[in-house]
Amino acid sequence: MTDDGLRFETLDPPSGGLARLRANIRQDTRRRVQLRRVRAAALAVCLAAAIGWALFEPRSAPMAPPAEFEFVRISLGLAPPPTGVLTIPEDRRADTAVQRVPLATDRVVFYRVAFLRD
Repeated sequence: MTDDGLRFETLDPPSGGLARLRANIRQDTRRRVQLRRVRAAALAVCLAAAIGWALFEPRSAPMAPPAEFEFVRISLGLAPPPTGVLTIPEDRRADTAVQRVPLATDRVVFYRVAFLRD
């Protein structure tokens, strides 16, 4: 080397040396394992809560259509289609609007029905 004024200083090893380094590595590993356990426990609690909520949530009864107009059951073939003229019960006449739709054939009768809300 040339004598340009460069000097290398000798550094002392950190206190504790290799034993302390190994202890720090073990401690970091323990922290990671603990963190994984905490995350797994939190996930298990959330999953158990979601399953419990889904299983024990009170179910509300679905609204049934009025007995006079079982369009869904008729379209699924679970109820026979009406054979007579469309009739509206007396108590529903105040809030029901009915209009016959003109068609090219008389073999099909189609009504447009609307229920007025309060």
